[in-house]
Amino acid sequence: MATSSDFLDFLWDGELQQLMLMACPDGVVVADPSENILLYSGASEALFGYAPSEVLGRHIGLLFGARGSDRELRDRVAAEGSVANCEVRALRKDSAPFWAGVSASLLRDRYGEPLGTVYYVRDYSRIKAIQSSLSDTNDRLSSMLEELHHVASHDGLTGLLNRSSAMNEAQAKFAHAIPAFGVVIFDLDFFKRVNDTYGHITGDEVLMRVAWTLRYTARSEDIVGRFGGEEFVAFLPGADLEATRAFANRARLAIAAEIMRTESGETVEVTISAGVASIPADAADLQSALSAADDRLYEAKRTGRNQVVSVDSPEAGGRTAA
Repeated sequence: MATSSDFLDFLWDGELQQLMLMACPDGVVVADPSENILLYSGASEALFGYAPSEVLGRHIGLLFGARGSDRELRDRVAAEGSVANCEVRALRKDSAPFWAGVSASLLRDRYGEPLGTVYYVRDYSRIKAIQSSLSDTNDRLSSMLEELHHVASHDGLTGLLNRSSAMNEAQAKFAHAIPAFGVVIFDLDFFKRVNDTYGHITGDEVLMRVAWTLRYTARSEDIVGRFGGEEFVAFLPGADLEATRAFANRARLAIAAEIMRTESGETVEVTISAGVASIPADAADLQSALSAADDRLYEAKRTGRNQVVSVDSPEAGGRTAA
């Protein structure tokens, strides 16, 4: 019956060690304390492309010298004693560098003196290719999700926020207890006449131009959206009633000054009316402020258009239009 001593003697057999090295699917490389290669397995030859005669006695940097990755790897082994699955850029003979997963361990004698280092090397090129493909796929999915979110939250014609998204953003900013909050509802004057006279393509161009003017006139922190049809809304965090009225009037004048032309050269002039309200001057919450601004927009339309109304009409409460 074989004893443990017999088994250890069997493991130390040189031919068996050669067979074990040949059978190992990973490349095995052993370097001496001066980092010169002492042993180079058959799998290493297939991995790196060098014949044993080309590497034995050469510095380990021949295999792991890409971009100094060998120095980092060897420093870690010296400091930690071993590393597992360290990703490095290895060098293949007559070919481009490739990604390798390297596990390494420092060998010492019974007195703690270094005998060398054994490296186990596995080709990570396929893994890296899969990781790169997954990363590209994730990037594309993220881009698609961002695009879908944009489509779902923005008006397709003007690029402004749609009604629900503008309201959601306004509610989120209003929740931060800003001391004042302005609301403006705009409506293009006689827009049906523009469509009937010049066609819907021109009408769409007018809407896009108005949207751009409103966005350009607003501050970066303001929220501008299309409420539907020819109606737009602006929410102004931190703006009191006077600041909100001033913004609405600047936008009205800018739109009135726009000279738009059709493809046939006809001049299209448009004006806009606006109703203005502010929290806390006119209401305690956004919905009430919107209702007040809508009432004042109606008054602006009723009393001549191309104007901004920021106070209630006499019929509504004894006030006069601005």
